[in-house]
Amino acid sequence: MRKKLGVQFRKSPKTAHAFERLRYCKHCESYTALWHEECDVCGRENSFLTLRQLAHILTRRHLQKQLLIVGLLICLAILSADTIWQLVAAVGGGIVSMVLYFLMQRKFVSYERNHYFMHLVSKEQSKIKNGLSRNLTEVNEDIEAERFKDAYEKIREVGYLLYADAVKICKIMLLNHFVLRKDMELELESLIPSFYDKNFVEYLGEVLKVKPWLLKKAVIEYVIRFRGHIILEENGPRVIGLTAGAALRMKSYVVRYQEFIRESLEYMPRERLLRLVRLLQAHPDENWPELREAASRLIETRYSFDPDFKGIL
Repeated sequence: MRKKLGVQFRKSPKTAHAFERLRYCKHCESYTALWHEECDVCGRENSFLTLRQLAHILTRRHLQKQLLIVGLLICLAILSADTIWQLVAAVGGGIVSMVLYFLMQRKFVSYERNHYFMHLVSKEQSKIKNGLSRNLTEVNEDIEAERFKDAYEKIREVGYLLYADAVKICKIMLLNHFVLRKDMELELESLIPSFYDKNFVEYLGEVLKVKPWLLKKAVIEYVIRFRGHIILEENGPRVIGLTAGAALRMKSYVVRYQEFIRESLEYMPRERLLRLVRLLQAHPDENWPELREAASRLIETRYSFDPDFKGIL
């Protein structure tokens, strides 16, 4: 069995949009999702901007150009004045125009920045893909050198922007090298592959031991879909039992997946089975006859001398 590593992961910054995680080198115009201070293309240090910062700079330049045009038009109007009244009108109109311009910009500047941000994301897709490809190459180098913690932290950042199965599986395989703890920032639903993968099943079993609340419908349905494959794995029955046990956290899951829970009772940990029978006891009017009967049968054959189960159903 592979020896698992105890690690403390680097904190990953929270952003409203995934693309806000990208950084742009102002010297060579390349992109990266990683945190290095030195650009891996041109070698410059401290040359990075976030996409928000870049969008802010582009917006400011655009506003400066507009202001220059407005100023030139006002100067042209003043120079074209033939009488004192025309001059007064040109100056007054210019002042009013400038005030209105600044008021409008204060109101719509945030929309301008968002426009440039989305325009950048769309326009620079090719450069962004090249940057992410370089980041993945760096991940592969770390894996080959068995720097698993560094590799995971890097592919975690790339994974916010690339959702391919290959990225998910790489993240899962790396996570399976570590001892998982409650204090870690772990993900589950976002790592579900589109096909059966035993590495995901191994990871699922470890996550459900420390963070069962990460279980969502998509995960349960993955286990149901591939139950026949999972049951054949060394720890497959345990994973099925943990999944069914974690599903008891929400009554809606019990209603929706009661057949799966019933079929998985024999693999369910004792404390989870106790949770189930107490749930059944608390909701006598629910239409769960087959689930009640299966739970009663299991208690009678396996826990008949356990005082916690005495007279509970």
